[in-house]
Amino acid sequence: MPHEAAELVRRISVIIPTLNEEKYVSPLLKSLMAQEPTPLEVIVVDGGSEDRTVELARALGAKVIEEPSNIAEARNIGARAARGDYLLFLDADTVLPRGFMEAVERLGPVECAIFRPEPLEMSFLGRLGCILGWLLCRLKLFNPGYMGILIRKDIFMAMRGFRPELAYNEDLDFLRRLVEEGVRIAYPKHIYLYNSIRRWTEDGRLRLGEVLHNLLRIIEYFLTRKSGERYRLYH
Repeated sequence: MPHEAAELVRRISVIIPTLNEEKYVSPLLKSLMAQEPTPLEVIVVDGGSEDRTVELARALGAKVIEEPSNIAEARNIGARAARGDYLLFLDADTVLPRGFMEAVERLGPVECAIFRPEPLEMSFLGRLGCILGWLLCRLKLFNPGYMGILIRKDIFMAMRGFRPELAYNEDLDFLRRLVEEGVRIAYPKHIYLYNSIRRWTEDGRLRLGEVLHNLLRIIEYFLTRKSGERYRLYH
């Protein structure tokens, strides 16, 4: 399969897992539609939304797959359905700035790339959290999926995708396996995206309980390579 730089973006399938994301899915899809060049296709994999997520995604031109799934399974389902040579995994509460795809096009052929996050809801805590997350990601200690993951599809399939038995930290596990397999990961700091900080802040304050819970999840994964509960947002 050729991997020359020409028209890289036109060979990208964007994959977005969703569950009750009517508030966020439209801004993300509209930011994708505003890009130049535009990706080959946008696939929304919905795990069973009870709101207007599916309706809104279809209205904005996304291919929608409805299948009960956790977030790891949803990403794998989207990857199997994708027609592109490259896969770009995005969380539903993401917004791409203008020029994002143009910058990706200039990257040229890559095996994998992870992008610098900026807070969608600007605050000191949000900015600090994004900086810390990016630093830990660069040290290959942390890879939250909210940063966006661009990867060649053949590499993704050879690695058998995300581990569906993991209720959480499936993205951290994926990074670990990429590193172990010697996949070259690019971290272009000049290419950024916006992501909601809703999960760990509320009204400008840190959700300390949620932060500690996530920290314990990470420790659990490093000790056991497993996750001990089902992902509550997707099951």
